Amino acid sequence: MKAFYLLLCTTAAIPVGVSAQTAPQSIDNTAANNGGTIVITGRLEATARQEQAAAPNLVNIQPAETIAKYPDVNAAEALGRVPGVALSIDTGEGRFVNIRGLDGNLNGATLGGVVLLNTQPGGTYFNGSGRAVEFDTVPIGAIDRISVIKTGLPDHEAEGLGGSIELTPRTAIGLKKPFADITLGGGYEPLHSSALYRDEVVLGAPVGHNVDGNALFSFVVTQFLYNDRRAVDDVEAAYKDDQANGVPDKAFDALELRRYDYHRRRFGYSGEFDLTPNANNRIYARVSIAGYNEHAYRNRLVLSGLGDAVTVDPANANGLIATGVSATKTLRDYDETHRNTVFQIGGEHHLGIFKLDWFGAYSRATYDKHYDYNSTFAGPTGLTVAYDNTTNPNYPSYSVVSGGSITNSANYALDNIVNQPEHDRDQEWSYAANLSASPGLTAGDEIKIGGKLRYRHKTANPYGWSSDATGNSLTGLQSGGPYTYYDGHYMIGSGLAGDALRGLFLQGATGSPVLNAGGSFDDNEDVSAGYAQYDGTFGALGVLAGVRVEHTSVTYRGIATTTQADGSTLLTPQSQHHTYTNVFPTVQLRYQIAPKLVGRATYSTGIARPGFYQTIQSANVDVGNQAVAIGNPALKPTTGQNFDASLEYYLPGNGIVSLGFFDKEFSNYIVARTTRGSYPGFTGIFTVDSYQNISGAHARGIEAAFVNRFAGLPGLLSGLGVDSNFTYVTSSAAVRGGEHVTLPGTFKYTGNAAVFYERERAKLRLSGQYESAVLFGIGANRATDIFQDKRFTLDLTGSYQLTKRVELYANVKNLTNAPLRFYEGSSNRPIQREFYDVTIEGGVKVHL
Repeated sequence: MKAFYLLLCTTAAIPVGVSAQTAPQSIDNTAANNGGTIVITGRLEATARQEQAAAPNLVNIQPAETIAKYPDVNAAEALGRVPGVALSIDTGEGRFVNIRGLDGNLNGATLGGVVLLNTQPGGTYFNGSGRAVEFDTVPIGAIDRISVIKTGLPDHEAEGLGGSIELTPRTAIGLKKPFADITLGGGYEPLHSSALYRDEVVLGAPVGHNVDGNALFSFVVTQFLYNDRRAVDDVEAAYKDDQANGVPDKAFDALELRRYDYHRRRFGYSGEFDLTPNANNRIYARVSIAGYNEHAYRNRLVLSGLGDAVTVDPANANGLIATGVSATKTLRDYDETHRNTVFQIGGEHHLGIFKLDWFGAYSRATYDKHYDYNSTFAGPTGLTVAYDNTTNPNYPSYSVVSGGSITNSANYALDNIVNQPEHDRDQEWSYAANLSASPGLTAGDEIKIGGKLRYRHKTANPYGWSSDATGNSLTGLQSGGPYTYYDGHYMIGSGLAGDALRGLFLQGATGSPVLNAGGSFDDNEDVSAGYAQYDGTFGALGVLAGVRVEHTSVTYRGIATTTQADGSTLLTPQSQHHTYTNVFPTVQLRYQIAPKLVGRATYSTGIARPGFYQTIQSANVDVGNQAVAIGNPALKPTTGQNFDASLEYYLPGNGIVSLGFFDKEFSNYIVARTTRGSYPGFTGIFTVDSYQNISGAHARGIEAAFVNRFAGLPGLLSGLGVDSNFTYVTSSAAVRGGEHVTLPGTFKYTGNAAVFYERERAKLRLSGQYESAVLFGIGANRATDIFQDKRFTLDLTGSYQLTKRVELYANVKNLTNAPLRFYEGSSNRPIQREFYDVTIEGGVKVHL
């Protein structure tokens, strides 16, 4: 009976993607460690590495002990340290993650087995389909570990072409005594001279005793706050791209100088409550509420018309002179909240030779843009501007040759203010049950069957609201400045006063917010799944084989907006229903070549359902211009067949040397398409922007990792170690007609490398991340494709164990001040370059 209690402790900490049939006992599957069953502690490096070695599938596990060695705040940044994972940042922080070259819209994510949802469908990167999970909503303090599951099992969601991510919540099972972990910290962000604050409290305890002498009831609760005032300095440009009509190459269409100030307040609250009346039964309840509130001021100085009438500067071969240029100043002033909430209740029961586990859950992701005021001040016109964006493309220079001052507030008058709030909801009820037993074909084998029901309802509701407020001079509505920014390169004048502009808007506001029908949808997606799998070990060979079947029923709803030739509009509700069924077989082989050497060969399958903006029914039909933008509800889901082979050699001290190869072949990959032809209900030839399925897409690559502590070195050098990984991916799809290009979001090269020193009370780690340039957006041709440039960041973190219970820590992030840079076509045509400077933090951790 007590052995089963130990098994419950073990399986509670094992992620969904890892086989939970037995406790991993050592690298060679013997009971060499501790002479018997190991009780897994999910937060420790040693047990995480053992689970990775013993798992029947390919999985990378990053436990809390490892996560804490980096200066990461949210789950996205922690995931970026894992082999094969690339980080996508926003405002200087990690937000989305790509797995093995596939962007976040095509991968899956769960928290304790419950599907995580997307808060803001319109905010996703790369293909922008509205499915990618914003991992920046999840604080690292709320999880025991993260698992990147690269070859899915039948008892796991089939969602995830590149892979899927399981976040394991803080667990209360197995607690032997009360504890408290408290972190207090603060810091400084020098770009705009701002401060940050962190506090984290984790409390847990066992209560009472059951009939077996173990805890009857146990709980763990967490609270996390992280407040910062991150700043961003940004320069963005648009090119004229009209050389056929005599416009000089690289002529700007517009240049925008952007100075941003953010106030982000990240929060997280979670708890798990376990009832274990005896060794055969466990009931648990979990709750997780996490996200952030953000207020931002985005000041912009915009020069427009730089390519309308432009000639080569006779005094500068690299320069251009534009006439008829106009200047505007704008302020975007918004406040928004992203929140992910998960409620879950479940149980595990030993019924003779059978084991039953089950759960019911409610998952909810919300995005509330409480307000989004965009104020525009018209400034000087008829300017003559000389500019040079060739000598140093990263710092284009300009000067106003003639015309009014573009930094004098007196030259600007309020042109308009609009408010664009938005309220998006994504919620899902889910129910799962699994039954397993040993058929006795080999010692410790397992046959497992189960099913899951998911009922999802996702809505997007953007609004627009106008005001009659106009005419006021900027001199009475300025705040802060005048600013010289971007490392001293540009002067943009004074900032705009958000509070005063909000008041002006409300004074002149007319009516109430009106739904933007073209960006709204109201969709249901229900998935019912069943599976069967067998897992057994025959000598040195481990075999897992099985199949999963998922039936999907979807209803897409929206409002078609038809703009007639006379300018009038017609709104028509739209709705379509579709169903489809997919089968996902897998065979995964694990071979114990030697006590510390594991070889794997696997075949697995997965799915990425069409994005909510790819099937959107809110069509926009412009009769006068004969143009249509609409989603395609007939899209098939993208499915993948995955072939993997790997070797893993496990080193002492939780080290590893691994090399893996993968080949992912996709069917029905989804791409944007522009076609010319008739459109139902209208006469004439229309240009239709929509989406289509294509065949022949693939992503193939190599992964390698080396983690080792050089304990054999003499004396003080014995604390040195290396933690590194590297991934290479090549991909292809006919995303633009018959032209094959790399898949959007597929980084060719990604890598992490850390040099660390850990000895006695001191820990120090210098860690770097590298991502190569990547296709970000598909243009009309290769010259107008958008790329995210290569990026290398360097972080430093350290800690010192002052006493057994008190630890001091310090972090410095982004030592290289690496910019986020995008370019059009070629690297010398940047369209965005923003940087953030370093973030410095220090504090104390108390363990009671």
